[in-house]
Amino acid sequence: MARAAARSTERQPEPHLAKDKVFTVAADLFYRKGIHSVGVEEIVREAGVAKISLYRSFASKDDLVVAYLEDRSRTFLRQWDEAFDRYRDNPRAQLRAIMTYIAERTTKEGYRGCPFINFCAEFPDASHPGRRAAQATKRALHERFLRLAEALQVAQPKQLADSFLLLVEGAYAISQTLGGGRNGVGRSLAWASEALVDAQTNKARCKPPKRGR
Repeated sequence: MARAAARSTERQPEPHLAKDKVFTVAADLFYRKGIHSVGVEEIVREAGVAKISLYRSFASKDDLVVAYLEDRSRTFLRQWDEAFDRYRDNPRAQLRAIMTYIAERTTKEGYRGCPFINFCAEFPDASHPGRRAAQATKRALHERFLRLAEALQVAQPKQLADSFLLLVEGAYAISQTLGGGRNGVGRSLAWASEALVDAQTNKARCKPPKRGR
């Protein structure tokens, strides 16, 4: 009996490894399938750990959800800064790089949408602790757009930053209704954002973008 218990102990991964496995599996399932549709049983089964391993690291499924959102937020903002800070001396180029990236991402086949929008749609209760992570991420994104709008030296930088965020959030949302592909509506994102800048800087009227054939 003691030997059997020892073998059972040996089969279980170390606590930190179990936590990492649980988190990695849960994050993948939450994003692909939706948070409500994924239960603790499925997470531990896919992770290959005992249920107690999950609860040693996360007191509840809600705690695991919050950890997932906070990790997504840190990763998203870090990658954003790494990708676009190189253009800080050329705000027009930075805007184009940002909107081109988002257009390509949101029109890619299989894209499952923004995890923070997805979460808020699943959890309308504003008191859920995951809301703080979602709201903090969107505020941080707005702050980055505000710095960009100020660098563009437009007449109303706050309104322009608001408009950039509205465009991006719209691209995230429409990717889940009309889908993506070469002719996806989100492909007009870069053109629309530059048209907003031109409108504030009194530049020539922009021509509509050509649709791919």
